Order: sequence, then structure tokens, then C-alpha cells
Amino acid sequence: MEFIFVGISLVVALFLGLFLGQKMKKSKIEVLENQLQKQDKIENQKNEFQQELTREQTKNLHLQEKLADQKSDLVQLEKRFKTEFENLAQKILEQKTEKFTEVNQKNIHQILSPLQEKIKHFEAQVSKNNETFLKENSKLEQQLKQLNEQNIRIAEEAQNLTKALKGDNKMQGNWGEVILERVLEKSGLTKGIEYDVQVATKNESGKTQLPDVIVHLPDQRKMIIDAKVSLTAYERYMSTDDKKEKEQALKAHLLSLKNHIKGLKDKKYEDLHHEKSPDFVLLFIPVEPALFLAQSEDTNFFYEAFQQNILLVSPTTLLSTLRTVEMIWKTEKQQQNAMEIAKHAGNLHDKFANLIEELETLGNRIDSSKDKFDDAMKKLTGKQNLIKDIKKLKVLGVPTKKHLS
Repeated sequence: MEFIFVGISLVVALFLGLFLGQKMKKSKIEVLENQLQKQDKIENQKNEFQQELTREQTKNLHLQEKLADQKSDLVQLEKRFKTEFENLAQKILEQKTEKFTEVNQKNIHQILSPLQEKIKHFEAQVSKNNETFLKENSKLEQQLKQLNEQNIRIAEEAQNLTKALKGDNKMQGNWGEVILERVLEKSGLTKGIEYDVQVATKNESGKTQLPDVIVHLPDQRKMIIDAKVSLTAYERYMSTDDKKEKEQALKAHLLSLKNHIKGLKDKKYEDLHHEKSPDFVLLFIPVEPALFLAQSEDTNFFYEAFQQNILLVSPTTLLSTLRTVEMIWKTEKQQQNAMEIAKHAGNLHDKFANLIEELETLGNRIDSSKDKFDDAMKKLTGKQNLIKDIKKLKVLGVPTKKHLS
């Protein structure tokens, strides 16, 4: 009995194995068929895309060839238009030239004569400006040499006057203003034009102030100079050989100059002309060695003044500064002349353009007059003309005194 059960189980197992094997085989075949179908579909799409790409490449190639042909045609057309335009312009020019009569040429001469005179004036002005510029530059080296000699003399004179002025602050102040005036005279600037001396000016609060010098710059800007003399302590320093006395005199000299800086700062000269004033005021020390002695004692002396918007200047540095201002004014005047020349040249151009327009209008009127004259002659001498009709009157017996040709 057990053998029978085992045999039946084996048969059932064998049957199930065959059934499952057939089913799995069928499933794999279906999967393979689906994959083959997808692969065929992808291959078809690939072929379609390849064909589309080929068509687009061919189309692009045709477009490039067409574009190249159009460019070539455009170049040829441009050359043709240029040639035709040049020929037409030359033809028009020749026709206009032939049609000008002696009377028209006389009128043109009358129009051009004032223009030629202005052009000559323009050329003369340009030549004059160039000559002036060259002369000024050639003089610059000589002026610098003279400047150095003048500075040496000023320094020597300052040293000689030191002893005579010691102890008298009023006299020292007057002497400082005299030295400042002499530097201004040697600067090349013109008093009353490029600079003014002791002009009363009111500040924002209405208080009247009297700076020593106001230097005028282009664009209506101002530069203020104030002279300060401090010789008493400096003279003591120079006249003693005692080391302690020298130290005391040097400290007193430095303190005196710093007090001058503070007093000048409190005056606020830089605010007198508002935005037209530069940011700094020049403090003029007429004795150059006295100024540099203070700098040797306190290396921050110049910088501290600079921090308070004050520039310390000696006769040498002030004269150099004023010479620079003079060159600025010369450059400004040359620029103004150049602008005037440019404006004049623009006016000449406009007048010449108007002349061309008038000549073209005159030529058109000549053409129009000739056309009207030709039309009138056709009416007189052409087919079925007026002369024949008039002659018929004589044939019909109308009495006349003159003969028509």
C-alpha cells in the first residue's frame, strides 16, 4: 500500500514538474518576444531619427549654399550700386559744371570771398596760438633759472633784515607783507586780475575779514594766502651760542609758529567763498630758514598744519606754486582760444553747407528754366506750332511790318 502511495506521489510530482516547466518556458518565450518587439520598435525609431537627421543636414547644407550665394550676390550688388552711384555723381557734377555761366561764377566768387577771408583769419589765429605756446615753453627754462636766483636773493635779504626787525611785531608784519607782494610781482600774475591784495570780504556770519591775498583760479575758484612773521625767537636762536638758550629759543620759535597756525585756522578763510574756495589756506613764512628750522625740531610740524587745512609755504615754494597758477591760466586761455576756434570752424562749416545747398538750388532752377525754355520752343517750332498759325494770318492778308523766319 505504501508503494502505491509513493508511486502516485511520484507521478503527481512528475506531472506538476512538467506543467510548471512548460509554463515557465512559455513565460520566458513571451518575455523574449516582448523584448524583441521593443528592440524592433527602438530600431525603427532610430532609423526614423537617422533619416530625419539626414534630411535636416541636407536642408542645412542647402541653406548654407543659398546663404553663400546671397552673400556673393549682395557683394556684387553693392559693387554695382557703388559704381553706378559714382558714375551718376560724376555725371551730375559734370552737368552742373557745364551749366554754370560766367554770371553764376561771379556770384559764387562773391559768396566765397568772405568765407576765404574767415578761413585765412582762422589759420592765422591757429598759427599765432602755436607760436605763443612755443615761445612760452622756450622761456620756461630761463624763468626757472631766474626763479632760483630770485629765491636766493629773497632769502639773503630776509636774513639781513632779521636783526633790524627783531622785537617790533608790527614792523615784522609789514615786512612780511612786502616780501609777499614782491613774490607775487615775480610770479607773472597780474594784480587786480589774477590776484587781489587785502580785499574786505564777509563770512557767513556777516563779519568782515581781510585776508592778505586772494588768488583767483579758473572756474571762479579762489586761493587765500596769509603772511605771518615770527623772527623774535628765531633771532635769539641764531645770535646765541649757549646750548640751553638755543633750546629755549627754538621751543619759543616753534610755539610762535604753531600759534600763527591756530590763529589762521580760527579765521576760517576757506569758508569765505563757499564751494569756490580750495580746501587749504596758504600760510606764508617769509624767512625760509626759520620755517625749516621749525620742521627740523618737530618732524610732524608740516603734517599737523596740513591736518588743519593749512599749507606752510616759503618764498621758494610759494613762488613755484604761483608760477603753476600762472601756467594754469595760460592753459585756460589757450583752451578758451581753442574753443573759440572750434566754434568759428563750426560756423564756417555751417555756412559752407548752406552755400552748397544754395548752389544745388541754383542748379535745379537752371535745369527747370531750361526745361521750360525747351517746352516753349517746342510750342513755337514743333509740329502744329504757333509760328505756322501766325504765318497763316499773313497769307490771309493781315498787314504786317516784320517778317517771321
